[in-house]
Amino acid sequence: MPLFYFQTFGCQMNVADSEQIRKKLMMRGFKPSLSPDKADIIVVNTCSVRENAEIRARVKIGEFAKSKKENASLWVIGCMAERLGDKLKRIIPEIDLVIGAKRIDEIDGIIEKQLPGCVCSKLPETESNVTDFVPVMRGCNNYCTYCIVPYVRGPEHSIPVGEIENVIREKVTNGVKEITLLGQNVNSYNDHETDFPDLLYKIANIKGLERIRFTTSHPKDCNEKLIRAIAEIPKMSRHVHLPVQAGSDKILKMMNRNYESFQYLELVDMIKKYLPDADITTDIMVGFPGETDKDFRETLQLVKQVRYTTAFMFAYSVREGTEAASMVDNVPKEIKISRLNELINLQTSITKEIYSNVVGKECEVLITGQQKKRDRFWMGQDKGCKKVLVSCNSIKAGMILKVRAVRSSGMTLICERIV
Repeated sequence: MPLFYFQTFGCQMNVADSEQIRKKLMMRGFKPSLSPDKADIIVVNTCSVRENAEIRARVKIGEFAKSKKENASLWVIGCMAERLGDKLKRIIPEIDLVIGAKRIDEIDGIIEKQLPGCVCSKLPETESNVTDFVPVMRGCNNYCTYCIVPYVRGPEHSIPVGEIENVIREKVTNGVKEITLLGQNVNSYNDHETDFPDLLYKIANIKGLERIRFTTSHPKDCNEKLIRAIAEIPKMSRHVHLPVQAGSDKILKMMNRNYESFQYLELVDMIKKYLPDADITTDIMVGFPGETDKDFRETLQLVKQVRYTTAFMFAYSVREGTEAASMVDNVPKEIKISRLNELINLQTSITKEIYSNVVGKECEVLITGQQKKRDRFWMGQDKGCKKVLVSCNSIKAGMILKVRAVRSSGMTLICERIV
């Protein structure tokens, strides 16, 4: 039986795309391999968001090119594949197929061309995850000046409601309890006048689905209808990921984010009004071209005011092909690193305080699996975004438990089951 091996870099959308292709290969009689050296097809799903992501992918592709067995095929897919195209084959001649991110919707035809006439009638049964991802839209129309995504994933287009519902029902039938809906900007979703909040209400009616999450929500399109939907739908997680990127209006304008800091803070206030127990998380960039110390201090002040549960924080790096690439990158590397470290220290202290404040309180936890090392705690997540460990017997992945937080490690809650 032929074997495949996947290496996936980047975002949750890439994880979902890899899973889609894995499924189609399995329908053609392939099985997963634990080792790339034994695989007949090696698939590397790439990311282009930052230069380091591309460097890591190229290194790994080069390793596979040298070590793959004779007659094995090496496929490179995703955002870097879209950005560089067949140039990748000139860089690494052992690559057999390049599939850009814009062509993922054509994957059936592409695989049929590569593997003609070997379709199985039934997908083999496999162990399912408790949580899974489902794309609801692809592409992006926002064109933030630092971001390569609109260029490598193309314009926005929404996946039909019925198709999304069918995919979720199939996953729930296979044991999935929690779905995360994916899109570069889910707030832009629209299928024949069904907007994103409408979609949430429809999906909430699917029997067997216990929890619904989504990412990412762009502040310029996040509205009261969406926040009300989260508050009204019991299955919705109490977690809103709302990338701010910067607290300086000058920098936000240069980034083409299409909102000002006061508008963002008004949106946060609205979220806290409807969802007082919600975890709010974000993305923040430091060192964007033209960022002064004053601009950076405004970002720190916004972080102090919002009090994010967690944040993804990084220093700006030039992405060839974006509008910001033509700007003068005038913030020295050592200043970028210094600002990033100061931001990380601030956010870490806030995160620890938020986790510490939960100690002694009760919450519901979806159990996702068991640790393989140390004390073999059961791992899970509360209805927000907090990571949880539970030490008890007679439970299994997929169960939703009532627990009480007895202590915090700073980034994880240690809980006991309430019987």
